[in-house]
Amino acid sequence: MTKKILFRADGTAESGLGHLYRLFALVEIYKEQFDFVFLTKKSSVLSIIPSDYTLKIIPEDIDINKEPLWIDKNFSHNEYIMVSDGYQFTSTYQKKIKELGYFLIYIDDLAVEHMYADIVVNHSPNVNKETFSNEPYTVFGLGADYAILRPSFLASAKQEKKLSTIDTAFVCYGGSDYFDFTFKTVEALLKTEKIKKINVVVGGAYNHEEIYEIASKFNKIEVHKNLNEKALNDLMNKSNISFVSASTILYEAITIKMPIFTGFFVQNQIDFYNGIKAKEVFFGMNDLRNFNFDTLPSKIEVLTEEKIGNQIKNQKSIIDGEQKKRFLALL
Repeated sequence: MTKKILFRADGTAESGLGHLYRLFALVEIYKEQFDFVFLTKKSSVLSIIPSDYTLKIIPEDIDINKEPLWIDKNFSHNEYIMVSDGYQFTSTYQKKIKELGYFLIYIDDLAVEHMYADIVVNHSPNVNKETFSNEPYTVFGLGADYAILRPSFLASAKQEKKLSTIDTAFVCYGGSDYFDFTFKTVEALLKTEKIKKINVVVGGAYNHEEIYEIASKFNKIEVHKNLNEKALNDLMNKSNISFVSASTILYEAITIKMPIFTGFFVQNQIDFYNGIKAKEVFFGMNDLRNFNFDTLPSKIEVLTEEKIGNQIKNQKSIIDGEQKKRFLALL
């Protein structure tokens, strides 16, 4: 009997939505071969979870310590494989899940826990097996070869793209953008005549109002919220320069192949940022909390065809579009 997959992640305005979106990408990879259930807490931004998912909400009185036993009671290890993504799934949690008999895949960012999972995936480009403490049986899927991307972006990775001009910006700093780097970037982009259109994407946990106010004053700004995969991919393909956070959206921008400005603002993004920075595929903003966004217009003005061409050439070498095959091979 082919087992089903239990996908487990949470996402809120405070924690961000990245864990959810990464599992959405894995759902797309596995759903043709496996039935699945998506498991989350009521506090998650439920509105972004696709309506065609089989969704199960963990009761509010079940904390992280009680959760493994609750899962075992409701989803037999004889029937389900578990895929979990989130910092709350510590060594203790993983060990309990394994003791209950589950085959466990853990999506990791930080490489700080001892890994009891059967498979650990960390798509940061600078990690290797020696980075981890793990059980002898643990298998790893590491680096950009296991970039967690949805099908449209894997297809984009295989396509050629030539840029003739830089005039349409894409701006996205994740699903919540707590510090509102979105508004700071747009405000700066309005100061350069080179940018004729600004495509802004915000997520379900984005709670700022200023971006809508400024968009009402300038026709060149379009704000999109909660775009599905295809709409996001289409919008990025219509853009020719991007401003994104150092998270999965950075990998997605790399598959589109265009000049990228990016930086980090939380701990788990730092290694990811530094690893990709060494590949020379973006213009670095470092810690976005300390970045002077007023310098963006001058940075855009000095972009040359040679700089852009070299960056796009390097981008092509990172994501080959074969990630789905590798993930399927893991199971």
